[in-house]
Amino acid sequence: MAEKLNFTVDLEEGVFVARCIELDITTDGLTKAEAVDNLKDALNCYFANPDERLDRRLRGADDEGEAQ
Repeated sequence: MAEKLNFTVDLEEGVFVARCIELDITTDGLTKAEAVDNLKDALNCYFANPDERLDRRLRGADDEGEAQ
């Protein structure tokens, strides 16, 4: 079942910033389309291996700052 995710795109200091609201994932780009494409890529990476990410969280490891 596909889940819909909400996102915003804002112009901040000369770059477009795209944010996925539910997952707190943020990307940027020189154009709105580039920022959205970058967000899609980041979300694809995020969902690429959910079992591994879940295992790390269950062990208490934090995704941020952890080498992949």
